[in-house]
Amino acid sequence: LVSEINVLNTSLPPNIFVRHGESRLDVMKCVIIGPGDTPYENGIFEFDIFCPAEYPNVPPLVSFKGTGGGVHGINPNLYADGKVCLSLLGTWSGEPWKPGESTLLQVLVSLQAMVFCEQPWYNEPGRERSYGRGHANSASEAYNGRLRELTVRLAM
Repeated sequence: LVSEINVLNTSLPPNIFVRHGESRLDVMKCVIIGPGDTPYENGIFEFDIFCPAEYPNVPPLVSFKGTGGGVHGINPNLYADGKVCLSLLGTWSGEPWKPGESTLLQVLVSLQAMVFCEQPWYNEPGRERSYGRGHANSASEAYNGRLRELTVRLAM
């Protein structure tokens, strides 16, 4: 964990910030600023991270805190109850956590790139097959409009 924290201190991409407890390296707070040209632009999105005693053999536990008090999910991968759905975290199917290979940096970059993306409506399973189709584009645009509103209300 100490080694990974050192990597985070030198390798985080722009707009991802991490702090850990002074006496508890296993407890962290992360903030990701929404990337430009996304419905999350300039929003500040907060996550709590806990690395269990079995870490790095198991993934960290990550909870999303920007739900407006448990009311709003602002992405198909970020639930109103704070659940973060990423295969890397073991909360969704797909490429799993690999002990000895997967890292905290990988989790944070995945959140920034895959969750806070330009068209998050397509993150919902099954929707990726309709990418670029008329009805799907309209639904995605409407979803983005709602997310922009939530970003201003909850993350700014």
